[in-house]
Amino acid sequence: MGFVRSVVAPGEALIVHTHPHWRQLVRPSLVGIVLAGLAGIAGGFVEVQVPNPSDRGTVWAMLAVLSLLVALRFAVWPAIRWARTDLLVTDERVLFRPAGSTRRCVDVPLRRISAVRFRHTLSDRAMGTGTLILELGHLPPVEIEDVPEVARVHAAVYEELLRLPPPPPPTPAVQAARFRWGLPGRR
Repeated sequence: MGFVRSVVAPGEALIVHTHPHWRQLVRPSLVGIVLAGLAGIAGGFVEVQVPNPSDRGTVWAMLAVLSLLVALRFAVWPAIRWARTDLLVTDERVLFRPAGSTRRCVDVPLRRISAVRFRHTLSDRAMGTGTLILELGHLPPVEIEDVPEVARVHAAVYEELLRLPPPPPPTPAVQAARFRWGLPGRR
């Protein structure tokens, strides 16, 4: 909750705070399970095939380092990235902060959003996820993928858009003084 407190301004009401859908954790957990099984098989192979105890210790160390590196890259890092990615909807803006070494943060004031919609396929509907699309007038739309309960988030953003006061009417342009060609004093 420290991240949320640091980005939400005083007086700004938090409406939605969510992480990406849990299906992003399926692949890292499967990698961890398969890696543990392969490490167990490799460990049994080392015990049977390497007769010298000093060589066995070296092979065990290499096997442990290799499996640790694979686990960190393909199981632990995606889980940390999932936990550190946030989608916030407040009464003033929409924030999307993905974790990682390259940060592509989205911070859109609600006044800039011209339309909000969502897209989900049949499998997305079954999983309860989808893509939230924020249209920003003449700019390209912002697409936020794997939003859990995307219809609820869409409704929350749309409801906040309806609560915004209407924009002030345009001020009439002041007509500039006309320049006349000719000599001074002659009209």
